[in-house]
Amino acid sequence: MRKKVSMLLVMIFVAYLFLPLLEVNAETLKEYKDLLNKYENEQRQNQSEIDRTEQAINNSRNEVESIKRQIQQMNQEVEEMEQEIIDYNNEIKDKSLETKQLFEYLQVARGENLYLEYAFDASTLTDLIYRVSVVEQLTEYNNNLITSLENMIKENEQRTKELEQKEVEMTKKQEELTNKITELTGVKASLNENSVSVSQQIKIYQELIKSYEDAGCEDNDVIGRDCATTNSVAGWYRPIESGYVTSEFGYRWGSLHRAVDVSNKNPYSTKIYPVANGTIKAKYNDDYGALTIVIEHKTASGQYYSSLYTHMSKYAPNIYVGKKVQTTDYIGYMGETGLAYGPHLHLEIAPCRLYTQSDPNCGSWSKYTKYVSKIYNNGTFNGPRDLIYFPKKGVTFNGR
Repeated sequence: MRKKVSMLLVMIFVAYLFLPLLEVNAETLKEYKDLLNKYENEQRQNQSEIDRTEQAINNSRNEVESIKRQIQQMNQEVEEMEQEIIDYNNEIKDKSLETKQLFEYLQVARGENLYLEYAFDASTLTDLIYRVSVVEQLTEYNNNLITSLENMIKENEQRTKELEQKEVEMTKKQEELTNKITELTGVKASLNENSVSVSQQIKIYQELIKSYEDAGCEDNDVIGRDCATTNSVAGWYRPIESGYVTSEFGYRWGSLHRAVDVSNKNPYSTKIYPVANGTIKAKYNDDYGALTIVIEHKTASGQYYSSLYTHMSKYAPNIYVGKKVQTTDYIGYMGETGLAYGPHLHLEIAPCRLYTQSDPNCGSWSKYTKYVSKIYNNGTFNGPRDLIYFPKKGVTFNGR
């Protein structure tokens, strides 16, 4: 029995010694380089497909513009025909009145020769007959003209209906093409807030590798264990000295807003601070031009978090990927760069390692956004408020 216990203790001790080497999420600098090389090769191979997709997008956009011009022309044509119908109706009224008057003269001529002679001031019977003939011809002409105008009105009304139907069809086609453009381009802008392209992510990974090399990492070193360790979290703080929440974490406009937005009365002079001690993981402009910083944090229990700060007007001096920062080190100023409606800070926090290749949930931007949506929808995470106290929306806070 004692022998079995001793063997069990030895096995536990050996497992403890080798436990860091068996870490599932461990990755060496060489693995990082290999993955980066793989992504770069894939990007080169996919460039032709990207070009074809871009061409399809351009073709669809050109077709949409053509449809818009056609709809505009049809609207103009409809307006012109509607005016023609009005003019024709007015002309019919005038000709009807004229014909009525001529018809009255004709009736008088057939019944009272003396009156007609007086009315037309005819001096002879021949002149009278001639004048009556003229009246008949004018009446016939007017009647034919009225019939012609009525037919033109019917044709225009029919053409108007056809154009209106065609406009409905063209508008539907325009919507289909617009949806096609949206599908080809990716998710709509409201769903793509703070997103980054594949080429931008490759650049982020390149900067990460350089920061690891600058930190003294060698190819076989495990990132975060043998080198480039992340500062431990000493506590969580608000990112600005004072302000108020302008938009909450949660669904809005049909998509998940992954952040708590904050602002104040003097936004452009407001400094942005890390919400906890950590290491700058990425620094870039997103697809819409927003100045963005990502910081990685690690708690005493070993849980990693990533915080993202965006829409800044400018970075603080000496900010670079790989720099260790404290909660007292400001990283930039509040602004409205990128897809922003007014100056504010868009603050995201998630329990994972954004842009870390070995993180199955947040190794890329698309994985990260899906993961945050997943943990929010299943009720296990509610954004920055899970870690930092903010008063309710619109209520001013002072102090971090």
